[in-house]
Order: sequence, then C-alpha cells, then structure tokens
Amino acid sequence: MSASKPEPTLRRLLLDVLLIAVVSTIVEVACRVSAREGLTVVDVARLVAVGSACTTAYLLPVALLGRALKVRREMGLVVGALVGMQCASNYRFEYVLNEFLKDPKVFVGVPAAFVTGFLPVYLADPLLRRIPNWAFDLVALLAAGVAAYRIQPPAHGPVANALPDVVIISMDTTRMDRLGPYGHAIHTPNLDKLAKEGVTFDQAIAEAPITEPSHLAMLTGIAPYTSGIVANGTVLGDRPALIWRALAAKGYATAAFISGFPLHGKYGWGQELDVYDDDFGSIAGMQSLSLVKAWNQVAIKEHALRERSANLTLSRALPWIRAHARSSENDATKAPMFAFVHFYDVHGPYDPHGKLGPAPTTGTPLDLPFYWPAKDRAVTDIDWIEQAYDKEVEYVDDAVGQVVAALGPDVDHTLIIVTADHGESFTEHGYLFDHGDNLYDPSLRVPLFVRYPGHATAGVRVPCQVGGVDLVPTVLDLLGVSDGIKRDGRSLVPMLKDGACDSAPVYSSTVSGRMVADPPVAHSRRLPGEKIIFHSERDPEYFDLTTDPGELSSQSNGASRDALDALVHALQSGGTLVGASQDSQTLQMLKALGYLQDDKAPGPD
Repeated sequence: MSASKPEPTLRRLLLDVLLIAVVSTIVEVACRVSAREGLTVVDVARLVAVGSACTTAYLLPVALLGRALKVRREMGLVVGALVGMQCASNYRFEYVLNEFLKDPKVFVGVPAAFVTGFLPVYLADPLLRRIPNWAFDLVALLAAGVAAYRIQPPAHGPVANALPDVVIISMDTTRMDRLGPYGHAIHTPNLDKLAKEGVTFDQAIAEAPITEPSHLAMLTGIAPYTSGIVANGTVLGDRPALIWRALAAKGYATAAFISGFPLHGKYGWGQELDVYDDDFGSIAGMQSLSLVKAWNQVAIKEHALRERSANLTLSRALPWIRAHARSSENDATKAPMFAFVHFYDVHGPYDPHGKLGPAPTTGTPLDLPFYWPAKDRAVTDIDWIEQAYDKEVEYVDDAVGQVVAALGPDVDHTLIIVTADHGESFTEHGYLFDHGDNLYDPSLRVPLFVRYPGHATAGVRVPCQVGGVDLVPTVLDLLGVSDGIKRDGRSLVPMLKDGACDSAPVYSSTVSGRMVADPPVAHSRRLPGEKIIFHSERDPEYFDLTTDPGELSSQSNGASRDALDALVHALQSGGTLVGASQDSQTLQMLKALGYLQDDKAPGPD
C-alpha cells in the first residue's frame, strides 16, 4: 500500500480493496477448510475466487462511501469494516447461533461485536498504510500453503487381504411399493437392474419413520429403543457402532455424501470419516465463509440451506468414488473404500422436474402438509401428486445408476446396498403425503437390494421380514470384520444365497413433534402376520396382517395381549429412550422440513 501520500488515490484505493479482499479470503479459507470436506485444489481455488468477489462487493461500497464522505482514514475504514464483519459473524455463528434475532444477545451483541472489531482497526489507519504490499503477498502465499496442506486426505496403505469396496445408498422417503422391482408401473431401470443382478427383500421394515433415528439404526445395527435416538435434531454423541468406524479400523477410505439437514454433521455424523460432505451449497465450501453466512441471514428463510438435489450430491460423490474405486479385487494400489450416499429428493414437497403438466388447482385444495409451500398446498388432485412423487423416484433412480456406473470395472468387486430410511403415507390413515408421527406400514415398509456377485445370488427374492438394523451385521459378516459391539440386528448372509426365509420381529419407534421435557414415544412390534402399535397417549392397536394388510381394523384379543407383552418386554430389555435435545436453529430447520409444527405433531394424533 502506498505511503507516499497522506491518502491514497481512488485508483490506489480500489486496488488496495481488491488486494485486501483476496488476501483476507485466502486466510479465511485456510482457517476453515479441512480434509473432512473432501475439497480438491480446484475447489479451493474456486472458493477463493468467488469469496474474493463477494468480499470485494462488500468492501467496495464501503470504500466509495468513505471517499464520498471524505473520511480521512479510508484504509482504516475498509479494513475495519472487514474485521468488524468477521467479529460480528464469528460471534453470531459461534456463540449465539441458537438464539433468535429478537434476543438482546443477538440484536445488541452482534453490533457490539462489529464495533469492537472495527474501531481499533479504524484508528490504526496510519499503521495500515505503511504496510508494504509484499507483506500481504507473503501472508497470502503462506495461507494458500496452509489451505493446500489442510485439504490433503489421510493416507491409506494397501490392505493385505482383498476386502471389497462397500457402497450404501439411501433413498430418503421412498415407499417400497412405488418401485418397478416391487410391481409398480414406473420407469426405474437402474433399480430393476440391481434387482436382477442381486437380492431383493420383499419385507424390509424401517426402525423409524424419521430420517435421523432410522439412519442411525441402519448404519449402526442398533434400534431406537436401544440407542435412545428417536427424533431428528438429536446430537448423537460417541457412536462406536457406526459401520464406517469398524471399516476405518481395517484400513478403509471412508466417505459420506448427505442431501438432507437431519443428517448434518453438526449432530455428530462425521465421526471417524475421511470425508463427510454435508455442504448443501452449489459451490463446495462456500457456506463456511463469514460473508455467505451473513448473507444467508438476509436471503434465506431459516438462514441456512436445508437440502440439496441429487445432481449436487453427485457432483461431490462421483469424483470421490471414481478416484477410490479399484480396477480389480486384488488391486493393491488402493485401500478399499466405503461410501454412503444419501438422496433426499423424494421427500416432500415433490418436484416433477418439468415432466408433468401444471398442477391442478381448481376446486378445494387438499389438506397437504403444513410445511409445503403455498403453491404446492393449493393442489387439488391426489393423482397428480402421486405422479409427481413417481417422477421424483425416477429422478433418484437415475442418480443411483450414476453411482453404480462410477464404480467402473470395480462394480463386480463391490458390495452395493440400496434401501430407504422410511416410506410415505399417501392417503392411508388420514395422512396426506406425510410421515414421521405414525408407525403404519406405508411409512415403515422400504425397499432393500443387495448386489455382491459371488455372495448374493442374482435374481433371488427374500419373502421374509428383515429390518434396517440387519444391514451392518450383514456387511461385517460378508467382510469377515468384527468390532466386538453387540447389535440388535442379525446377519442376512444365509438369505443372500438362496432366499432362505427366517423372519424376525422388527421394533420401530417414533416421537411426536411436541417439544416437552418427556415427549410421547410410540413403538411397534411387527412380524409378517401381526403387528402391535403401542401409543403412550391412547390404547394400543393390534392388526392381523394376514387378513388386514392395510391395518384398517384394530383388534383386541388374546393374541394382541401376547403381542403387547412381547413388545413391552423387548422395550424393557433395551436402553433408555430419550427425546431430542434440539437447538433453536434445528427447530427452525425441522419445522421447514415438516418434522415439527410449533408445539404439535404434524398429522392427526
């Protein structure tokens, strides 16, 4: 920066603004990026370019305003505005993140943090103008080196025994009966192919109709009534049973690519993973920058992105999978990989991606979920919404196909599992296109496909009942890996060869959205022919599924009493159930996604 004149010329001032923007962005990127995000050097360069442009757009009006007002400390004004913004942003997002804007700690504290950062720098203007440009260049160079170092992935040496690669794909909110392999008239060629080349389970039951607890059961083998996680927005704590922790201990490179807020890393999902990509922005890493966070406070309802479409998730997942997929089972040049890919598109409201005509809005609007936007809640035709749902399923089917294709020659040496965390009620039991607070089959029956040539016989269908908790024991059994952890699930390996039927009870749990100290929790015990649902606030329901598969008529007899006794005994043998410990930002997010409705649960009691 020039010190030859009392105040820089306009041209010099503008060049200094650009220099400050670039250097400060490189420094912030270096402080915030990490290998866990899976960023490449190209990603970081793009992040610096876009971040510098945003910072310039913020500082330039400050500089021009200072010049117009003839502020004598122009450099102090510009740099002070930057430091003040960083202080205010850090205070807001690190210390009072979970407080609402109307709280004095926010509407007073944030401006106070800005002034605290701004004032000393503004007064130090004479010193700032004496700093030579080469010093800024040196800081930028050092910060760039730090950023390049921080994004380096952990080293994985070759594993002696040729363990297979593992890919688990979760299609959020996908009903089993809306897929081609289960008889629905829909275009799902990739799932159809998986069914032909692998094993299809006809009665896979989720342990929860809610994203977080169901995925935890699926990825640990531990049911909600044991884990204590029954609601979205709950901090997981240390979870050694997560499948990737067992595989990482065996030398696997591990990664997860997330599409919905309930699985955000803030709740602890990223523990022991090499990469946990839960950045829902269109530019990787951009959501971590202070200016972007500040802009989100103004531009985005609830101040953060809540989900991303499959194409964005694939843009992050496919390069990682291609880079880690091996050319053969005995490829000793790479460590085996584990990838978990989560797609959220089928979750409502549904977007038909332009493949349907305009939604019908003539007549009486349907009683659709409260969290759907007004334009979607104006729809009057149930058939149109079901078609829109199917288009979402087709969209995710294509995404599944892209993940499988990314494996290349490695596909036949990879254990591939495709399933869903829960389904969706269309109109059943009075729930219109919703899920979460009931344990009826439309929300619990999910698809399940396992492809692993040589271990899972192509084309086999398993008619017996299995649960999401069975996935981890099955994977570990197939790999010959043991971590010594007791799980609620069982290995399905015997069924993968010839479809031998061995049904076992599945225990599912859910909690309503009411935020009270002891939230009501419902549980169910399901066998292929019977089901008991225990409600904490009303009488239990018993269904004979052989004569009443739609769960339309609850019975009360000796059989239901025995089923209830078995359910209560199982629950008493498990862990302690707890409700969610949700912060205010989490509550806002979950409400926007439909998991909360103020102090009431969505849907009927």
